[in-house]
Amino acid sequence: MADKVDGAVIDAVTISNVKTIAEAGSFAMASLFQHNVNVARRVDSLSEAHLGKVLESFSSVDPVESVAVAKLFKAEADSSIASLLAQLDTAQISTKIAQSTPGDISVELNKIGSAVASLQGLIGGVVSILQQTIKGAQST
Repeated sequence: MADKVDGAVIDAVTISNVKTIAEAGSFAMASLFQHNVNVARRVDSLSEAHLGKVLESFSSVDPVESVAVAKLFKAEADSSIASLLAQLDTAQISTKIAQSTPGDISVELNKIGSAVASLQGLIGGVVSILQQTIKGAQST
C-alpha cells in the first residue's frame, strides 16, 4: 500500500478549504443582510398597520362626544354673544349720552372706555373658548 497521497489531491483539498474559509465571511454578511431586510419588512408592516389605526381614529369621531362638544360650544357662544350685545348696547347708550350732553363729558367717556375694555376682555374670552374647542376637536 502506498503511504503517500498524491500532491494534486492535497492541493485540491487545500484550495477547497481555503475557498470555504474565504467565502464564510461573505456568506455570514449575506445572511445578516437578509435577516435585516426581513426585520425591516416586519417593522414596516407593523408601522403601517399602527399608522392606519391612528389615522382612522383621527378621522372618526364618537357621535356622543361630538354632540356634547357642540352643545357646550353653543351654550358658551350663546352666553358670550348675549353678554357682548349687552356691552355693546351700554357703549352705544353712553356714546349717545356723551354726544347730547353739553359741558364736561369726561365721566361719560370714562364709562365708554370701561365698557370698551370690558367688551375687549369678553371678546378675548370668546376667542379663548373657541381656541380650546378647536384644540379639543383636533385631538379627538
